[in-house]
Amino acid sequence: MLFLHYKREKKKNPIKDRGQAMPLIIFTGFPASGKSTRAQQLRDYFSSNMSSKKVTILSENDIAKKKNDVHADAGKEKELRATLKSEMQRLVSQEDLLILDAGNYIKGYRYELYCIAKSYKTTQCTIHCDLAPEVAWDQNINRNADGQYSREIFDALLMRFEPPDGRNRWDSPLFTIQIEDVLPFQEISAALFERKAPTPNLSTQSLPLTSTNFLYELDCVTQEIVNRVVEAQKTAMIGDEVCIPNSSEKILLKRRYQLAELSRVRRQFISFAKTHPVDDIPRLAAMFSQYLTSNLM
Repeated sequence: MLFLHYKREKKKNPIKDRGQAMPLIIFTGFPASGKSTRAQQLRDYFSSNMSSKKVTILSENDIAKKKNDVHADAGKEKELRATLKSEMQRLVSQEDLLILDAGNYIKGYRYELYCIAKSYKTTQCTIHCDLAPEVAWDQNINRNADGQYSREIFDALLMRFEPPDGRNRWDSPLFTIQIEDVLPFQEISAALFERKAPTPNLSTQSLPLTSTNFLYELDCVTQEIVNRVVEAQKTAMIGDEVCIPNSSEKILLKRRYQLAELSRVRRQFISFAKTHPVDDIPRLAAMFSQYLTSNLM
């Protein structure tokens, strides 16, 4: 079982309240790339410039005490991500500026975090601690033994890492930080407090579950769309649009998509939709189409 433990601190000096939920800062990067150090620097900065608002670091280090055991087991790793996402959703409120200190190495997972922030009408930014693998490994072996990754787990996490791209709305605005860089505190603050929060759309709004056959419909609708894309690719050209059943949405074929890739994104969407159910079943087609478009680059 995973356990949570983190501290909250009091602040000084106000940053103007924009009348929305407090922002979210998402870290991403290789293991031992300095994410926790940078998160602490940000907390120190915002703590000295805020009153009445809390600055909270939600860290995977406080949840996964035995990192090698967690990342060696797909089930435990999935549980870790689910716990982080659940706590993140609970803490994104008008009381906290939330810093998510974790690897967040899966593109689709970062998109889910973006959708949650968007549903709360709050701003966010992504900070990528960009470190060469060999430097990250040197930092890893200089840690205390309890905090080190094994070579096998370290290399596996590097292989699975999907780097952020500032052109993706869920990774934007993106701040890429090298080991010798000083954090651009003012630019990060402006991205969070001087920018309008995104407006929730079909793919991020959460409505009460009223349909008794929601899960069945979710499975059928998403599978039908995947089948439609697979079939369309047999005759369509790159650049063509695929019409989606029961929706005005269309999916642009930017390249050839493999069934395994489409199925993976479908599973991610189903997991997300289970915690964000809708009472209007016909909307599922549009929601899944938007999700596919966002996750198939």
